[in-house]
Amino acid sequence: MARRRRSRFNAKRCAAGRQVALGCSAALIATVGCVLTTGSPPEDAGAPVAVDTGQAEIALQVVESDYTRGNFAAASGHGDSLSLAWANQDLLRPLADRALSLAGRALEAQNLPGAAADRYGRLLVRAPAGPLRDETVERLVRVLADTGREPEAVGVMLADPQALEAVGPDTFRELTSALTVAHLRDLADRHPPRTAAASIVHVQLARLLFVARESDEARRLAAGVLEGRPAEPERTTAELIAAAGTELSSGTARIGAILPLTGDLADVGELLREGIELAVDRHHLARPDGFDVALVLLDDESNPENTPSLVRSLERRGVVAIIGPLRSESFATATRARRNPRLPIISPTATEVLRPGPGSYTLDAGATRESDVAEALARWTIERLGLRRVGVLEPLGAGLGGGVRRFIRTIREHGGELVGHERYDPSLTTFQEPIEALAAVEPDVVFAPSPSATGVLSVAPQLFYYGLYNVIVLGSEAWADPAALRRLEEFATDHRVVGLTMDRVSAGTPWRRFVADYERKYRKSLRDNVIPALAHDATALALAALEGGRLPIPAALTAYLEEEPEVEGVTGLLRPETGRSVVHRATEIRMLVEGSPVDADRGELLQWLAEVRGGPSPFAPRDTVRADTLRRVRPR
Repeated sequence: MARRRRSRFNAKRCAAGRQVALGCSAALIATVGCVLTTGSPPEDAGAPVAVDTGQAEIALQVVESDYTRGNFAAASGHGDSLSLAWANQDLLRPLADRALSLAGRALEAQNLPGAAADRYGRLLVRAPAGPLRDETVERLVRVLADTGREPEAVGVMLADPQALEAVGPDTFRELTSALTVAHLRDLADRHPPRTAAASIVHVQLARLLFVARESDEARRLAAGVLEGRPAEPERTTAELIAAAGTELSSGTARIGAILPLTGDLADVGELLREGIELAVDRHHLARPDGFDVALVLLDDESNPENTPSLVRSLERRGVVAIIGPLRSESFATATRARRNPRLPIISPTATEVLRPGPGSYTLDAGATRESDVAEALARWTIERLGLRRVGVLEPLGAGLGGGVRRFIRTIREHGGELVGHERYDPSLTTFQEPIEALAAVEPDVVFAPSPSATGVLSVAPQLFYYGLYNVIVLGSEAWADPAALRRLEEFATDHRVVGLTMDRVSAGTPWRRFVADYERKYRKSLRDNVIPALAHDATALALAALEGGRLPIPAALTAYLEEEPEVEGVTGLLRPETGRSVVHRATEIRMLVEGSPVDADRGELLQWLAEVRGGPSPFAPRDTVRADTLRRVRPR
C-alpha cells in the first residue's frame, strides 16, 4: 500500500501538536516538582522550558483553531497549559498572555463564567498596556456583571486607569447604579474622586445618601467631586446636590416604556402609548416647575423575546423608570433582565407575579382586585349595615372563586352567618332554580358577583323575578359598569350595593376628567376602554415617585414607592405594597340609585328593606294591592 504523502500544512500541524504536547509535559513536570517540594500545586508558573518562538506561534494557532471550530474544552485546556509553560520565559510572555486569553474565552463559551473571570483576572495582573489588556478588562467586567458580581467589576475598573476608556463611562455608570450604599462607601474610601471613574462612584453614593436623607454627607461628597475634573453628568449632579437644601424638585428625567407598537398587539400598544403621553402632558401642566420628563418609547414588536435587550437599552439611556411590558411573562422577564435591581418597572396590564423584586409593580390584577372588593363588602355588611344572615349566588367558571371564598371567610370571621350558597351556569338563559333556593332560606343580604357587564345584564332582572326582590344585593364592580347601567331598569339596580375602585358613571370623577382630556387630545371617542387609563396610571405612579423621591435616579423612585404612598389615579386610589407586585386600590362602598352609584347610606338602605318586606309582593294580583304601594315595589 502506498504511503500517504503529508501536506505542508499537516506537517506544520503535527509539529504544532508536538509543541502543545511539549508545553503540557513541561507544565506537568513543573507542577509535580512543586508538589514534591512544597506539598501544594503552583498558582501561576511552571519551570522554564526553551521553546522555539516560531514553533510556539504554530502551537498557539492550533489552540486558536480549536476555539474557532467550537472545540472549547480542548482550547481551554491547551490554552491553560501553554500559558503555564511559557509564563516565565520573557520571549514567550506575549504568547503566554494570548494563550491565557484564549483559555478564558473558551471557558466563557462553555458557560463557566467563574473560571473565565479567574483567567482574565490573572491576565490583568501581568498583561502590559495595549489592545489585549483593554479587551481583557472589557471581558472581565462583562463576566462579573453578568454573574451578579458588580462590586468586583467596579473595583476592577477603578484599579485600572485605562479601564473606563475600554469599557465606556455609560457602562460604568450602569454598574455603579446596582451597588448598595455599603459597597459604594467601601469603594469611595479606597478611591478618592481624582479620576473620572472614581467621581462616578462618589456621585452615585452622594445620590443614595441624599435619598436616605443623609444630606450633609451627600453634600460633602459632592463638594469633593467638584474639586476634581469630573465628566459633565457627574459635575451637573454634584452641583445640584452641593447647592441643595433638603430636596431637589426640578431637572430632567427620562421615563422609558416597552410597548408592542408593531405586530399582533399593535392596537393595544397604541392605546397604551396614548395613555402614557397623556399622563406626561398632565404632569407638565400640573407641575410646570417640576421635573422635565422625556419619554423613551421602545417597540418590542409584540415579541416577548425582545424584552431583555430592550430593558438593557433603556438602562443605558439613563431612564429612571420603565412602563410596561404588556404581557405578564414579559414583565417577569423584564424584572430579571435589569442590571439595576432598584430600577422601577410598572406594567399597566400584567397580572400578579410571585416574589417580585424591588420596584416591580402591576396594575391590572383582576383576581386580586375582586378579592379585595369582596372582603370590603363583607366587612361593611357586618360592621356598618349590621345584617348577619348572608347568602351567596356564584357564577360557575367565571374566575370569581377567590373573591367568593374571601367574602365567606370575612363574613364568618366577623360573626355573620352564611345561610345559603348557590351556584349557577352563566351559559344558560335562566337561573330560576338556584335563585329560588336562595330566596327560600330568607337571607337579608345576597352577594352576587359577576365577571362582566354582560353577566350583570343577565342575572340582575332574574334576581327580582325569582324571589330576591326583598333583600339587599351586593355586587362586584361589574354591577356599576356603564354598559350595564345604561341598559338595566331601575327595579333591577336600585338599592344594590357595589364595591368600587373606579367610578365611571358619576360626574366630576377622575375617570370622567380623563375621558374629557383624552378625547380632546386625540379627537376620538374613548367609550369604556380602560387600557389607556391603566397606562396613564402606571405613568402617574412613576411620576409621583419622581416628585416624591426628590432626585431623578431609579433608587430614589423605588425608595419612595416602598413607603407605600397613596396616589390618585384614573382607575382608583393607588397604593403600592411592599412584597407584592399588585398595586392596591382602595374600595369605596356605593349604592345604586336611579342608575348611578352614590355614597351608601345605611339608614336609607334599611328603610328600603323594611318597606319592601312590609309591602305586598310585586307579583300579587293588582286587585288585591293598594294603589299607593304599586309604584314602590313593582317594576316599571
